[in-house]
Amino acid sequence: MSLTLHEENFIVIDVGSSVTRAGMGMHDTNKLPTIVVNMADFNYPIRDNKIVSWEDLEASWNHILFKEFNIKKSRNEHAVLLSIPLEWTKFEHERITQIFFERFNAPGIYIAPQPLLALYGCGSVSGMVVDVGESSTKIGVVVDSLVQLQASYTVSVGGRHFDTYLLDLLKRDASVVEQFKDKGVPLDLEFARFLKEQPGVCNVFVGHEKEVERPKPAGLPGVVDSIATAATEDVIEDDLPETDREDEITTKDIPEDAEVEYKGHKFTIGKYRHQALDPLFDPSLVGLAGPDLVGAMRLAASHCEPPEIRPKVWESVVLCGGNSLVTGLQMRLKAEVNRILPSSENIGDAQPRQLGFLRIPDYFTILKDRQYHHLCTWLGGEIVAKLVFIDAKNYISKVDYNESGPSVVHTKGV
Repeated sequence: MSLTLHEENFIVIDVGSSVTRAGMGMHDTNKLPTIVVNMADFNYPIRDNKIVSWEDLEASWNHILFKEFNIKKSRNEHAVLLSIPLEWTKFEHERITQIFFERFNAPGIYIAPQPLLALYGCGSVSGMVVDVGESSTKIGVVVDSLVQLQASYTVSVGGRHFDTYLLDLLKRDASVVEQFKDKGVPLDLEFARFLKEQPGVCNVFVGHEKEVERPKPAGLPGVVDSIATAATEDVIEDDLPETDREDEITTKDIPEDAEVEYKGHKFTIGKYRHQALDPLFDPSLVGLAGPDLVGAMRLAASHCEPPEIRPKVWESVVLCGGNSLVTGLQMRLKAEVNRILPSSENIGDAQPRQLGFLRIPDYFTILKDRQYHHLCTWLGGEIVAKLVFIDAKNYISKVDYNESGPSVVHTKGV
């Protein structure tokens, strides 16, 4: 007979390559994760969405459960929901199951794919999830709570590529190089990452219509300068969603130069700082081949079944991942996608008409704020944990594991 689980003991672990978030107690889902673990402390066990060190990954979970939450392993009454990357295989699912029951003595677990949870966090069961991660950007399509694996694509560009590209732009600016040299501060990836993460410093302009000035000496490829400004005018309409309006308002009247304080010194950075996320729309800028974000989204939507659901997928896009918080990304993406959507009114039912974005609903009074939108996957995990752990038929219990072993994970779960 399965152990009766209590809501205050439910744990959600949102697994990430850069950070892993966790929280306990699902009586109130309108809350931030209480534990944020820097995976650098565990030698980055997940790289390029692949587990490169099971030992370090297990150590990070062990730290969360028994150090941060102070759970007694011998009396573990805490069921765990794990949100994991869509790409992980059956073998990885089985090993996770084995670790939690045999090493952590968990009374129950539930494993869910991150794209599905991201949609749940935004109050939807169908849509396209664009997760701008540290090493890559993943596109997943979900229809009626079913993940469509054939419609999943990856763009090999992520946060670390933005940092590298921004550093290259900085080093091409003789003025910035001289500032760092004079102050004895290294101009490196650490500063580029710091700059990118400063609120309101690096923005994404729609179509680069503000004529972003490139650092001197010149020589960088001008691949985005020719984007049609007509597309920009088409998507900036009076009925913009609130999140679009926030992006539009925030990117207005931005000064050409920005002054930032770093390690006790002030530095002045030019307008090219707004090009940091350009590799997402042109991977060749960082020496990578393959489709850009818009191309990958188009491929994902075109492989979605049934065809008549495709317009709904385009109208229900979730932008998540820490790098998705850069102001203006949503508007830029909307302008870029608008260029490939049919413009004729005489189009079939399976043809997309517009691009729309989902966000965390307003009744989540804390998490609805724009600064927390990247936590939609975390929120979805809270919601699912609250529902599945009330009935042993929904999750993998210790009884199930003892009867069937690790393969039971393929019979219970999403």
